[in-house]
Amino acid sequence: MGTQQTAWRDGDRLGELSAEFTGWRFGRGGSGHWWAVRGNDLVRTPDVEELRVRLQEMTAGSCYPNESGKWPD
Repeated sequence: MGTQQTAWRDGDRLGELSAEFTGWRFGRGGSGHWWAVRGNDLVRTPDVEELRVRLQEMTAGSCYPNESGKWPD
């Protein structure tokens, strides 16, 4: 796969994560690790699917509003 195709694919993944997890900032570092940050929370992993799972776990018990803007019970 070419460099340009990889960049498009990464861009698609970043867009998906941004749509799924509001309030988080996402990126992919030079070391190939995916990262997400919100406030003082930082998640960093080499696999984008692991990042998604960890964020789902964190937002399930979050002290931040969810995607609909409602606070968790």
